[in-house]
Amino acid sequence: MILNTLDNINNFSVIHYGATEYIPNKIKPIKNDNWCKPRGGLWCSPTNSNWGWKDWCKIEHFRDCDERNSFKLKFKPNSKIILINSLSDLINLPKVESEYDCLKHPDFELLATLCDVIWLTEIGQNETHLSYPNSLYGWDCESVLILNNKCAYQCD
Repeated sequence: MILNTLDNINNFSVIHYGATEYIPNKIKPIKNDNWCKPRGGLWCSPTNSNWGWKDWCKIEHFRDCDERNSFKLKFKPNSKIILINSLSDLINLPKVESEYDCLKHPDFELLATLCDVIWLTEIGQNETHLSYPNSLYGWDCESVLILNNKCAYQCD
């Protein structure tokens, strides 16, 4: 499902930890990586997430997500956001079969030509992290993957 209604996009913001400024040209192009996560793009979580990157890092003792070392983004009105809110949403995406783990993962390179952002909701994460053969194992929390560096802008 692609979200691109003005109301949905205007009321949606994300946070990225590890830098204080959004520099679009630093985002590398999306490349499939024989796994459920591509190389490139920019990883974020919704600012109002119940189970985002900051929460996962805290539980796993992985990294300190300091708000002083983060930035927030909003999306431009014409942005196309693919929403994965269920296993069926994942199943309906174009896929590549992994040689590494025999699972089917989204074809991120193709998706990058069709949309700007992939948003895996908390519900979608719960349904897809251990699903087989279509899986997003490794997307450990509610996640927003920005595929197109021109679709977002930094906000306060």
